Amino acid sequence: MNAGNRSGTRSLWILVAAAGGFIAALATLPVPESAAAPGQEVPESRFAIVDVTLFDGEAFRRNQDVWIEDGRVRALGPRLRLPEDLPRVDGRGHTLLPGLIDGHVHTFGGTLNDALRFGVTSVLDQFTDPALLTGARAARDEIARTAEADLFSAGMLATAPGGHGTQFGMAVEPLTEPASAAAWVRARKDEGSDWIKIISEDGAAYGGELQFPALDRETIGALIAAAHAEELLAVVHVTGIERALEAVSQGADGLVHVWIDEVIAEEDARRVAEAGVFVVPTLSVIASMFGDSTGLRVLDETDEELVSPMQWGTLGDRSYLRTGTEGEAALENVRRLHEAGVRIVAGTDAPNPGTGAGISMHSELRLLARAGLSSKAVLAAATSGAAEAFRIPERGRIAEGHVADLVLVRGDVERDVSHTTGIVTIWKDGYAVARESAAAGSAPEIARAPDGPIVVDFEDGIDAGFGSGWQVTTDAMNGGASTAELAVEAGALVVRGETKAGFPFPWAGAIWFTGPQPMQAADFSGRTTLRFRTRGDGRPYTVMLFGAGAATTVPPMVPFVAGPEWAVVEIPLDSFATADPTTIAGLAFVTQAPLGSFTFELDDVEIR
Repeated sequence: MNAGNRSGTRSLWILVAAAGGFIAALATLPVPESAAAPGQEVPESRFAIVDVTLFDGEAFRRNQDVWIEDGRVRALGPRLRLPEDLPRVDGRGHTLLPGLIDGHVHTFGGTLNDALRFGVTSVLDQFTDPALLTGARAARDEIARTAEADLFSAGMLATAPGGHGTQFGMAVEPLTEPASAAAWVRARKDEGSDWIKIISEDGAAYGGELQFPALDRETIGALIAAAHAEELLAVVHVTGIERALEAVSQGADGLVHVWIDEVIAEEDARRVAEAGVFVVPTLSVIASMFGDSTGLRVLDETDEELVSPMQWGTLGDRSYLRTGTEGEAALENVRRLHEAGVRIVAGTDAPNPGTGAGISMHSELRLLARAGLSSKAVLAAATSGAAEAFRIPERGRIAEGHVADLVLVRGDVERDVSHTTGIVTIWKDGYAVARESAAAGSAPEIARAPDGPIVVDFEDGIDAGFGSGWQVTTDAMNGGASTAELAVEAGALVVRGETKAGFPFPWAGAIWFTGPQPMQAADFSGRTTLRFRTRGDGRPYTVMLFGAGAATTVPPMVPFVAGPEWAVVEIPLDSFATADPTTIAGLAFVTQAPLGSFTFELDDVEIR
């Protein structure tokens, strides 16, 4: 989505340690004794699923058998003649789907693990570090047991100097003129990009409050032509209808995001269809932005043991939340595009606020159904339609010779697409996926905070007050170049430093460890508010709350501005979207974007 929102969110990933290991627990099938008995390990590598309702990527077919061997679909059809010794899974009362494909993600931390655990066997990444691409290609080309979804990606995006995508500190090579388009695209192809993503956005669709530089029309046209010359797709990031229609007229292959500023005219929808342009609406992130609770309902239906701390954190993050009717406009745009014959590709934009990798695909399917797509069309958007739009081979269908990426769910998905959350077993490359507990390790010990308000006034220095003290926090702990230093001057904490390029998501600032030891949580039950005084250089800053298990949690955040005069900031603890915001291991006060020098002060930091 827009630059201002996304910069804060992405910075979260680097403030936490890598996700911990999972507890292995191989899934078993609750099916009749005539096939796999309860408690028996799910067959893999060579087996058949029999008498199942099958969605093959295009249509539902009843009473089908599917024979899997060596990681691929060997045969399928009704009443197959199967070898007597071939292990069987009884599919009665279940629906077998191709592995889901999320058409819009951003890969960080445990994204690929989280995706696979919820039946998303391939992700189409729309902007990430190109260094990931070589390993991703090797992994997806191999038939082998894995705990990760396959990764296909645009790698680096095409944007203007200072435009959307440059604010994260990642080494982005911007463009300034059409003449540089051919060399830029050729360099992306050499890096391993599977397609080219082009940014056509200046923030105007969000009321103008987030305006930033954007590529001009001529450069976008040159990039599309250069991508096609290299036999690569060109997809264009848009949020406004004017730029969307302009990209269609210039020959774009796909549009990433559905626009929210205006409902498309039926005539224009037909133009998009006639041009053969596909659209990845990313309804999950748009709907959550405007208060829709579909994602939270899916979360509520899900076994919490399967939800990783990262998923909890991003699904509960409402930092994008705003009022307005744009969410309904997005749904209506999808309805009109679909009715006009435009190919819709399901994509979530996970893990942006209000979404979670993998799990949000199931809310995306429900939102597409709400926009008027039939169950068949919804599932095609998440399987064969996505594979065909992005030219992903041997995926998105259950067909002879295709990779055996499969999802078996309880119930009749044709009747009700919400049944996709009832996952029984996932197979990746023909191997059963261990739907492990996503919680890492045992619960940490939680200290009890003293009764009454907890105040740090810095009158006696930097280490005064409750907890284990204040420390610098920067991206240097992960190899970045940002710097910060702390000092107490005139009874206030002064934080100075510089955020620098050199790490994908730079940050710098100060962190208050509120427990007896760094990152040991303390119980602040009975307290409802974080209050502090601040002043500074006018930059945007963020408070991030680390709860119990902080080493595996993406912290929720609340923004604030440190202006030139002292001001009081009060933040209700329930503004931090955690399971229990009164369990606090640390409070970080940091800046991320824009890059450059910063100075701010804190005083009278209080939890009350």
